[in-house]
Amino acid sequence: MRARMAVAGALLVAAAGGLSWVLAGPSEQRRRDIAQHLPESSRAQLESSRRRNALVMEVIKESAKTGENMTRKTDWNKPSRSDS
Repeated sequence: MRARMAVAGALLVAAAGGLSWVLAGPSEQRRRDIAQHLPESSRAQLESSRRRNALVMEVIKESAKTGENMTRKTDWNKPSRSDS
């Protein structure tokens, strides 16, 4: 009998958690608004993200070769070598 009550209580807690998850989540319109502002939503933002990621990877590779912290030496406003 106690096991059944424990299972019923656990199911009740799980159902309450699922319901609160659904109610607290964003609406469909809000999800569309969020998706429009993701980096992948426009070509310019996507290319900018790719260039930034390429620069970061270049710095990581250079740091791995030299054993130094290259982030302090890199000019983050300068385009990477792969952009030229």
